[in-house]
Amino acid sequence: MQRDFFNMQQLRAWCFSIGVGLVLSLLVRAFVFPIYQVPAHALLKQGDCVVVNKLARKDFQRGQLIVFGKTPNEIGRIKALPGDTLRIRQQRYVIPATCCKRCLCTDCHTFLVQTGNGYRLIQQHQIIGKAYWLYHLPF
Repeated sequence: MQRDFFNMQQLRAWCFSIGVGLVLSLLVRAFVFPIYQVPAHALLKQGDCVVVNKLARKDFQRGQLIVFGKTPNEIGRIKALPGDTLRIRQQRYVIPATCCKRCLCTDCHTFLVQTGNGYRLIQQHQIIGKAYWLYHLPF
C-alpha cells in the first residue's frame, strides 16, 4: 500500500513538471520567438516561415531581415541606417537620426527598409524584431 502511494506522488510530480514546462515553452514561443509566415509580396518566397526574435530590437545592421508593422506584419531587409546619405535622381537625402517628432530620445532611429513593394522608411518603434529564416513548406 505504501509503495502505490509513493508511485502516485511521483506521477503527480512528473505531470506537474511536464505541465509547467509545456506552459513555459508555449509562452516563450508566443511572446518571445513567434513564427511568422511570409506574405505573397515579400522579399522571400511566399509561404516561407521565419522565426522572429522580439528581444532583438536594437543594434541593427545593413542586410538584416526585420518584421515590422501592426496587424498585417511585413518583412523587409534594412538597406540604410540612421545618418546614411542616399543619392536619388541627383538629389541627396539623409536618413534622420531620430524617428519622429514625438520621440526626442537618441535611442529611436529611422531605417530605410526594402520590402517586396519597394523601399520604405520605418521607425524603430514600428519594428517587432529581427527575423531569421526557418524553412519553406513545399506545398
